[in-house]
Amino acid sequence: MGSWSESTFVGDLVLPLCVQHEAKRGAFEPLADLTILTNHKSSSAIVLDYGRCEGGLPEFRILSAKADGDLIEFDVVYSEGEDGVHHENGDGPFFLFSNAMNTYRRENHSFKATQAPITLLSRYTQQSQRFQKIILKSPNSSITFSAIGLRPSCESVSVKCSFSCSDPLLNKIYSEGVRTVEMCTLTAKETPEVWEVTREGTRVFGQHWSPCRQGTRWGDVVVQFEVRIEQGGASWGVHMVANGIIFCLDAEKGSIDVFEGLSHLNTVFPTKLHACWTLPEEIRLNEWIAVEVETIGGSLVLKINGSYAGKLHELNVHPLLGGAANNQGSVAFGGPNHFIALYRNLLVTSLSGQTLYENDFLLDNKERTQADFQVGTNNLACTIDGAKRDRAVFGGDLYVMGRSTYYSTLNIEAIAGSITLLTSHQTPDGYLGNLCPVQAPCHIGPDNPPTYAFYSLSYALLLLVAIKDYWLHTGDEYLVSCLWEKLDKLIGFAEHWIDARGLIVAPPPFQMDWFPLGGPVFGASTKINLAYYEALKSLAQLAKALGKDNTYTIRASRLKDSITSNLWDSETRIMKMGDMLPPTGISQDINSYAATLGIAAPPLSSDYTSGDGLPIAYINIPGFDRVPVVSPYASGFAAEASFTQSNGPAALSLIRKVWGVMADSSSGNYSGAHWEALKPDGTPWGHDTSLVHGWSTWPVFLLPRYLAGIAPLEAGWKRWAVKPVLAALSAVDAELETVRGKLGVKLRIENEAHKGCITVNVPAGTTCEVIPPAGWKIEQTEAVNNLIIVEGNDASVDIVIAKI
Repeated sequence: MGSWSESTFVGDLVLPLCVQHEAKRGAFEPLADLTILTNHKSSSAIVLDYGRCEGGLPEFRILSAKADGDLIEFDVVYSEGEDGVHHENGDGPFFLFSNAMNTYRRENHSFKATQAPITLLSRYTQQSQRFQKIILKSPNSSITFSAIGLRPSCESVSVKCSFSCSDPLLNKIYSEGVRTVEMCTLTAKETPEVWEVTREGTRVFGQHWSPCRQGTRWGDVVVQFEVRIEQGGASWGVHMVANGIIFCLDAEKGSIDVFEGLSHLNTVFPTKLHACWTLPEEIRLNEWIAVEVETIGGSLVLKINGSYAGKLHELNVHPLLGGAANNQGSVAFGGPNHFIALYRNLLVTSLSGQTLYENDFLLDNKERTQADFQVGTNNLACTIDGAKRDRAVFGGDLYVMGRSTYYSTLNIEAIAGSITLLTSHQTPDGYLGNLCPVQAPCHIGPDNPPTYAFYSLSYALLLLVAIKDYWLHTGDEYLVSCLWEKLDKLIGFAEHWIDARGLIVAPPPFQMDWFPLGGPVFGASTKINLAYYEALKSLAQLAKALGKDNTYTIRASRLKDSITSNLWDSETRIMKMGDMLPPTGISQDINSYAATLGIAAPPLSSDYTSGDGLPIAYINIPGFDRVPVVSPYASGFAAEASFTQSNGPAALSLIRKVWGVMADSSSGNYSGAHWEALKPDGTPWGHDTSLVHGWSTWPVFLLPRYLAGIAPLEAGWKRWAVKPVLAALSAVDAELETVRGKLGVKLRIENEAHKGCITVNVPAGTTCEVIPPAGWKIEQTEAVNNLIIVEGNDASVDIVIAKI
């Protein structure tokens, strides 16, 4: 494998850069021979390397194909990293949140042997993969490809901003972060439809089990539908949101396996096999069959064609999402990779016979079916957590992605779409949606929104902060004013859990955070209280702009005192992760977040900011430090904390360490983008870890925001500031496209001479406040209190500075 940083095209097809023939057991070679041969006993494979992660619809141009029989069959496996491509399902499967991708990362193609050129297209797009393995399964056969590649599913986004400095590594980190932003942003209608709704019924292909959005709070119900198997089998679930009880009817075995979990496979979360029931021989699986599932408390009964098929007792299904009671959830359809089945006439009733949901699954109900099960396209432009998975909108991710977008692509439509989709989901008592599949519709009406929209109270509060950031960067008061009541209602919801100390102590289902494997924080979660503090400060800004009463500032002040009194440990000088966790436990993001917010200003611990090793996100925290994780999300909080304390060298040291590993283009895990999480040795944290992940794009805004010092002071950039943080760099250049035009900053520092120059380009209609770095002064006599005001006239202004 070599070192690459650009895509290779033929026409509009992105091509791999090299190939490895497994039969030769050799290294990767230049892309010349794309022929696969098999003998009578074994399969054969080639592995293609695109050099970095690329996205699009896989296309296979076949020049010729020979076989002993009529059909030739090959499988394709996809992976972002080098290890995953050798797994059965690549770096998948992914079952948690969405159907906006190929769940299994493996697909099958079959076609008739031919000497004439043909082109095959995959059913699903692969929106992020570097490696592609082609496995020829037919014995005594051969395929010669003229080209294999990816057809991009959307037009390339123009980057509206730029950053460069005297450190090439930081420049590479910034540009790859911008690429991550691009790959984690969807245009409206970009996602292909997943289910096929026809005149006969709805064809469901084996993928993620999609729940009916109306039923995520159902308890005791009777579910009835008809199904006809077209390939492999049929699969459905009850008590489903992300996880639940899953039935897999295998047509070849003539049996039904019943699982509890996300799927029939063990993944990040384990799956439990409850039962395996043999079907009566008289049931003809090539015909329409009637299915009925009745759930009562912890029991369920399955009937096929009216006959008893099996029963389960003592179920206690705990939903991973939404906080609903155990043994509650919806009906869902999906399946193992090779299953294809046609469904019709779905009816869900209460035990008393009241109709809860009815859908014939026929063509006249196509739009409704796709919306109810989140299997159509995405109606709104939006940001997503990861390019390959989970392709869902998260409030906690938008907290980062929003700011990264303003300092790169300026795709305001995607930020507004994310905000619109999430905030359309709000419970009657005020809990604001903070997770949503991109294919879900906006929630309309008085009914409770589906529970899949609720992951974490801290994410809901960070969403509020992201909305403030949107207003600050766009000046869009209309959207914010439309959301005002929702935002204020969220604060009321959070305050419902305030205890006598003045801290929020929410029930465990609300207290998840970015590391779900650690579970919820019990007691007072510091992350929630810090996010609540920033949300109050954000609402204070919005209240002033909208002419609302500001009761938020005084509440924030009281909360600050409560946090420092109860969660800050003065002996260890650590901001505890929670009041029930040990004072010696260090949470990288929480200590750093508190410092950035100016709460207790804990010093950045050397345990995670210095030394040669990568920083560990959790140290000495039971349940969270079982498996060490290096988190770019948490490290972003730490880097910003250093910047806010004018410690540029510490911030850049951390960025170079964490993001520098990802930027190593000689690595087999190089993706040309920013990763979700790492092991301490610098490799991806798990085989399914996202290597193109939006929450890791902190450097995209941190570098121009702090090294160039560019930040809005008034909504819509009417007034903005330049206050650089020095970090032993001789040159920093940044240009930002804003809603008021393009602004620019050039910083030149002569470190040995202790002097420098700040050049600003101020668009007409804006005002710039230029403040020198800490410990420096402005040499011009027109400076007042070491500050110069520059009125915009689209001209460049030089400001000479010197070290004090």
